[in-house]
Order: sequence, then structure tokens, then C-alpha cells
Amino acid sequence: MSIMLLSDGVSWSQSLVEHLFVGPVWPASILAAIVLSLVIISLLGVFSFDFGIDGPDLDVDTGLDVDTGLDPGVDAGVDADAGLDTGADADGHHAGADAMGGFAAATMKAVHLDRVPLMVWLTVFSLFFWVLSYVLWFEFDVRRYPATFLASLMLTVRNGVIAVVLTRFMTTPLHRLLVPPTHYHAHSLVGGVAIVETSSVDDTFGRARYATNAAPLLIDIRTTGEPISKGTPVRLLRYDADRKVYHVEATEPAVV
Repeated sequence: MSIMLLSDGVSWSQSLVEHLFVGPVWPASILAAIVLSLVIISLLGVFSFDFGIDGPDLDVDTGLDVDTGLDPGVDAGVDADAGLDTGADADGHHAGADAMGGFAAATMKAVHLDRVPLMVWLTVFSLFFWVLSYVLWFEFDVRRYPATFLASLMLTVRNGVIAVVLTRFMTTPLHRLLVPPTHYHAHSLVGGVAIVETSSVDDTFGRARYATNAAPLLIDIRTTGEPISKGTPVRLLRYDADRKVYHVEATEPAVV
């Protein structure tokens, strides 16, 4: 009798492993196990995962009119040109970095990682990812695809994309709740302080980061005085509606 129970126990465990770690299911199972472990540790109070309630500090500029994502009907007044100023050869590498950073920030904003805490987002995503991987594999994919590395990789990517979309919709109420709507207008920023983002600012080129209670804004700035170096706080003196730039002056030496 004991031998039969042992045999049944081994058979059950082998079946469990085969179901959880086969084809595209195993990446989802590993991710779910890691996230579950982090959640349990956090709940037990052993370690606090502080991912910030306001989300990461993201640059939401994508090379178009900057949209704060807070009120589509409000003109943010910060038409950024992604550094495509032909007179700024010395800042070409900054323009490329800004473009990549803007793309990454726009992607994270699109999936709500700009406001939703990372731990919450990962928990929802891993749940959807595992359920999709398990159900689709045993109900659909297993009869059409071999459990090879290439096939599993493609199916994992497919499942991940679907899980991201579902997570995005599931976290929409939380995304709206975490940061209250804030209205920004071109002229409402005048008088505020921003931080120079490019290597320098002169009368032909320059950009700065204007902090908000959500993702910061990247705005185009110019100065008629001495060039201002990167990291220097600048005050927005006035807004040029024709050129869509802010004229600024340095408020203090550059931050080292």
C-alpha cells in the first residue's frame, strides 16, 4: 500500500512539473513564482519593495507636442522638436538619447507604468501571463506546435504581448486614481523653474525638464545671454508662441 502511495506521489509530482515547465508555460511559471515570492516576502514585512506610488520619473516627450496624459483637451504648450535643431551639431548624441528615452517613456506610459507601482503591475501581468500561457498551450498550441525552443519563444512573446494589453486595461482605474488630473498651459509654466537637460542652452538650441506631479515635461528653451550648461536650474521668463520656446535665465550655478 505504501509503495503504491509513493508511486502515485511520484507520478503526481512528475505530472505537475510536466504541466508547469513545458513549452511556453515554463517562462510564465518562473516569472509567477518570482513575483509570488516577492509578494509573500513583502506581506510578511521582511522587506519593503518601495517602487514609488507616483511611478518612475519618466520623460514623456516623443518628439511631438508633449502630452501630459492628464487632459487631452489642454494645450501643454511645450512643442518639443526632439533636438532636431540643425544648428546643434554638438548635441547630436543628446538628441539620439532623448529620442530613445522618449520612446521608452512613451511605451511605459502606454502600459501605465508611469503611475502604477511596479510591484502591482508585475503581479497583474504575471497572473495574466501564466493563465494565458497555460490555457493556450494545453487547449490550443500543444496540438499545433512542438515544444522546441524556437516555437516556445515565439509563443511566449505572443502571450506576453496579450498579457501586457490585458494588464493595461486592468490597471486603467488604478492609473486614473493614483495621480489627480493637473492642467498645464503654455503660459502657466512661466515663472516656474526647470532643469537644463541638454549639454548647453543658447539662442538656437536647448531643452529643459519641468517637474510635475506626474511625468516631467521636456520643453524647448532659449537664452540670449551666456550659454547655460547642463543641470543648471533656469527660470522661465516668457513664452514665445510663434517659435514655441521658453526664454530663460539661470537661477544658480550648475548642479554637479
